Amino acid sequence: MRTRAFLSALLLFALQFSARPAGAQSPSSVVKLDVVSDAPDLLAPWQTEGIALSGGSGVIIAENRILTNAHVVESAVSIEVKRADGSMRFPARVSFISHDADLALLEVEDRRFFDGARAAPLGKMPRLQQNVVVYGFPIGGDTLSITSGIVSRIEIDTYTQSYRDLLSVQIDAAINPGNSGGPVMTKSAIVGIAMQGIERADNVGYMIPAPVIAHFLEDVKDGRYDGFPRLGATLQDMESFAQRRGARMASSQTGALVLRVDHGGPAHGVLRPRDVILAMDGHEVANDLTVRWPGIGRVGYEIVYQSKQVGETMTLTVLRNGKRLEKRIQLTPHAPLVPGRRLTEKPRYVQFGGLVFQPLSEQLIDDADAGYSDAVSYAEVNNLVTRERREIVLLGQVLPHPVNRGYQDWGGETVRLVNGVVPRDLAHLAAIIDRAEGPWFRIVTGDGFVVTLDLAAARKAGAEILRDYGIEDDRYLGPMATDGKKRRRR
Repeated sequence: MRTRAFLSALLLFALQFSARPAGAQSPSSVVKLDVVSDAPDLLAPWQTEGIALSGGSGVIIAENRILTNAHVVESAVSIEVKRADGSMRFPARVSFISHDADLALLEVEDRRFFDGARAAPLGKMPRLQQNVVVYGFPIGGDTLSITSGIVSRIEIDTYTQSYRDLLSVQIDAAINPGNSGGPVMTKSAIVGIAMQGIERADNVGYMIPAPVIAHFLEDVKDGRYDGFPRLGATLQDMESFAQRRGARMASSQTGALVLRVDHGGPAHGVLRPRDVILAMDGHEVANDLTVRWPGIGRVGYEIVYQSKQVGETMTLTVLRNGKRLEKRIQLTPHAPLVPGRRLTEKPRYVQFGGLVFQPLSEQLIDDADAGYSDAVSYAEVNNLVTRERREIVLLGQVLPHPVNRGYQDWGGETVRLVNGVVPRDLAHLAAIIDRAEGPWFRIVTGDGFVVTLDLAAARKAGAEILRDYGIEDDRYLGPMATDGKKRRRR
């Protein structure tokens, strides 16, 4: 009888063990996050949207740090963490955040949180069809969820958090709310962090792969986050035979056509429009804008410079007027004319005469829910950093007041001229307003319409508009903006 009972118990244990997904690990490194956030309101940038509660997942890595998604903890005013194998909650705080890669590192001051926990090591890039295990705390329960799947696609894809195109991995395991930030593992190592899913698609999820995670961790070693490099140039495919002949390419050559180059970007002064990039750091660029990358295969050309840190250099093989050239560029920090994500946690704005000006971003366009169609079309045509323009300034809305009567239903227009001057950026616009003289304040929008205010009346109405709309100050230009003088309200 004892032997039969022992064999039954052994069989039950074997069945339970075999039911676990391949590669499932001890939950001591998996973390549940409870977050209280107060996000800024981009459409009313002087205020916030109010308190919101959300949950997410994370994983303990080396040096007593917790790795999770940026979108799980952005705008957090309170973060509490609990280990999957524990019962106590501990306060945590964000130490580094990358909106680009949708990653964040958290710190927990109370060392008891890490007692007995085994930090999960970072693995390598997974292969297509490789089995992976997803850990996290999705909606539908409070305990740890463990699911399995396979790697089904590897490509450069858009990250919802930042609108950046970075290396991404698709897996056939669902990524539901709450899963975000949890580790995707194979055997005993992290190969990705769960990131986002697709609405109305079953068992399709995306993870941030190990090379992107490694880039982020290497970046912050010096105590500062610099981000992922940009080339600062717009490229076009060369799949047209006539296009290649017109560029004087040999039949054996492939490459990417340079359409335009951002002023002040890494490629400025090195590349020219109509150049053809044949190779990047020795990786031949195909006519479809892909390169062959070790361990992955064919993938978008962006991987070549995105695998480097800001400040490093890259060699370009260029065809210019039929002549082959070797060019070297330094991947200096560079922001596009229309960035994907805000550059500061608090949105920048300037309010004058009830006119609310903001820098245009993909995030603002998205939050406006297609209400900025004029701005979108203007940005697509003019999305190039020039000496005269470093960002697009938007007339986001008009706060109704007698001084701006006639324009009170305006909003979403780009600003082309302010008193005859092209505003380089929002700070420059603020300076133009402060220095304005004469009877009128006049702006010209991107589509040529004109707004004219009585300058003296607009300045006189400043304090009243701030009071009526509960606005503390007439502007916020960012944490580093200062003119050395005490800011006066208008």
